[in-house]
Amino acid sequence: MDRDGTRALADRLFESELRTLELYTIYVGERLGLYRALVEHGPASSAELAERTGSNERYIREWLEQHAASGLLAVDDPRREPLARRYSLPAEHVPVLADPDDIRYAGYRSIDMVRHGRSLPALVEAFQTGDAPPPLSWEPEGRAEFNRALFLNLMGSDWLPAIPDVDRRLSAEPPARVADVACGTGWSSIAMARAYPRITVDACDLDEDSIAAARRHAQEAGLADRVTFAVSDASDAATADRYDLVTIFEALHDMSRPVDALRATRQMLRDGGSVLVADERVADEFKAPAPLLERHAYGWSVISCLPSAMGDPLTAATGAVMRPSTLRRYATAAGFVDMDVLAIETGPFRFYRLIP
Repeated sequence: MDRDGTRALADRLFESELRTLELYTIYVGERLGLYRALVEHGPASSAELAERTGSNERYIREWLEQHAASGLLAVDDPRREPLARRYSLPAEHVPVLADPDDIRYAGYRSIDMVRHGRSLPALVEAFQTGDAPPPLSWEPEGRAEFNRALFLNLMGSDWLPAIPDVDRRLSAEPPARVADVACGTGWSSIAMARAYPRITVDACDLDEDSIAAARRHAQEAGLADRVTFAVSDASDAATADRYDLVTIFEALHDMSRPVDALRATRQMLRDGGSVLVADERVADEFKAPAPLLERHAYGWSVISCLPSAMGDPLTAATGAVMRPSTLRRYATAAGFVDMDVLAIETGPFRFYRLIP
């Protein structure tokens, strides 16, 4: 027996438990606005933070002590009496825990973990039946908008300008038309419209709650006149309208019939138009053990991405680990002539351009 390996695995599971518990406590802080209160009003005792957020002092005291013990918060003097201690959010932690506009923001991870934890019993049953577990409701925590800051900060400054002819068309007259397929809560569509003031964007998604949120976001951003949202299936998105650019951002691997969706996008293009797909940055081939980013994709694939595509007898059952060769096969089946892997350097995504 490899006793060192056994001990290492036991230690790893303890560390996993510890990190999961930290995410649960971060969820509490995010939902109650505890981080925002510390940033906006400065250091606080447990009683002061409870007063600021309408919370119970004893609960808040335990949360503050746990966060300080874990290094997530700073405490002025650990030797002081519990009610006299004052806690603050270190400046270097503010972008990660309290600023959803920053690309480093990661508080959404706690929401995702709690939300998907609710579905685990149904997922176990789905493993046995081969069906899809019931869709997750948004309530009570809502949906984590994990790509919001990435889209708003990088879409118009890094990603699309890295494709010169697309960038030129989106900046030119007559105004370009863009279709954003599987748009979620609309931040990719809003980011494109904000970056290119001439364009109009027609976006679609299957989820009614997502589209309702997207419409609110566009209205609040002052872009409702140039960004429209509809509840529709990506596979049925082909219309008489023609677009200069069709995008699918981190959604193709979730679709049960990706070839049908890609075929629809090809039919939506004007002459000279482009289809841009962004999906998980995974290796070209399966490796074990795999790099951290691929392990992350596999984890989400097991508990969310693959299950969401099951239940359809014709499902492609792609999962989150959609390798370039898989997408190339889908694109060819959809009638595309070729596929380029674009040299856009960004953490979680790989970008593909499909050539009709």
